[in-house]
Amino acid sequence: MKYKWGKKKLSDIADFNPRETIKKGSIAKKIPMDVLRPFYRDVTYYTEESFSGGTKFRNGDTIMARITPCLENGKTAQVSILNDGEVGFGSTEYIVFRAKEGIADKDYLYYLVCSPEVREPAIKSMVGSSGRQRVQTDVVKNLEIDVPPLIEQEKIGSFLKLFDDKIALNDRINKNLLQQALAIYKSWFCDYRFSDGTLPESWHITTIGAISNLVTRGITPKYDDNSDQIVLNQKCIRDHTIDVSLARRHLPKKINEKWISKGDLLINSTGTGTLGRVAQVWFDANNMTVDSHVTIVRPKSPILQNYIGFWGLSHESEIEAQHTGSTGQTELPRERVKSLELPLPDRVTLKKFNALIIPMTNAIVSNQEETTRLYQLRDALLPKLMSGELDVSNIEL
Repeated sequence: MKYKWGKKKLSDIADFNPRETIKKGSIAKKIPMDVLRPFYRDVTYYTEESFSGGTKFRNGDTIMARITPCLENGKTAQVSILNDGEVGFGSTEYIVFRAKEGIADKDYLYYLVCSPEVREPAIKSMVGSSGRQRVQTDVVKNLEIDVPPLIEQEKIGSFLKLFDDKIALNDRINKNLLQQALAIYKSWFCDYRFSDGTLPESWHITTIGAISNLVTRGITPKYDDNSDQIVLNQKCIRDHTIDVSLARRHLPKKINEKWISKGDLLINSTGTGTLGRVAQVWFDANNMTVDSHVTIVRPKSPILQNYIGFWGLSHESEIEAQHTGSTGQTELPRERVKSLELPLPDRVTLKKFNALIIPMTNAIVSNQEETTRLYQLRDALLPKLMSGELDVSNIEL
């Protein structure tokens, strides 16, 4: 019940940047800033590096970006990639929060840090030069917040955790489906399922240009947050998937051939480390295009879509090798994309491949759509739960 809540400073319930020790030069797990996904609880990737400095943390700690625009973009996560007793490290641009034992629940604390109760004052406290503004940690420490008793914190944390657990499960299922689909593609079209390495008589070598209706770069957008037209950028294309949450909106333009369609292959085409990353549009794209750093490849017919798509997903290194320019200034010319060679199977084989792959990509899209709904519901409930507007004291979880 709200009347049992008490006003506390955030530092009363959380330790900030708690002291931990990692021997200098020893190998430890590192969570780089760029692996954090916007408004996503879990850390899905880490590196193992020699420790020379940075914030340190343990499992259960919350890490929040303190620098612009990472904080505004929602880069806050709960650490879960370490073993019991293990200490990891990350960017000096993190603030680490650790729930005080017997006073705060770690899941409640994570969602509190994600909520407007903490995010908005943290963002307003930022100081520094343009583009390098940072949160004033003391301001966050001294934030006064209505805090429920521990048992109610645990209920709030457990309730919101259900949403993120299902989001994480959907992601694991989708990764598994994608791995299976890639394995099928490799077995059918890279290994050829026969011993002498020659193509079947009904197959022939072709080029991307010959089996595509369109190979083009995207548009140069003029951004407008109030528009209903979406432009994908290179950040949206990663791990063979399209993350629309990282897209931006732009001034309405007349819809043309550069508005993407289901079945299009998207290729990042600028910059070392980014160029060559590939994803395919498996969903119905409405009012959506890509910027000029992304190449659109549109297959000539639906029967070719999955084949070209999984060819791209399986040949990122070959695509990346087609770049021109020096380090940091690399580009993927459209003509080089069009000239890429690949074997083209017969229609019977393509139909059999599609019969296996289409249900898998449909399942991936269905899970992604459910995840979007879960995000929306979680984010709608979060401020109501953190403010006490919704009472969970009598809910049994």
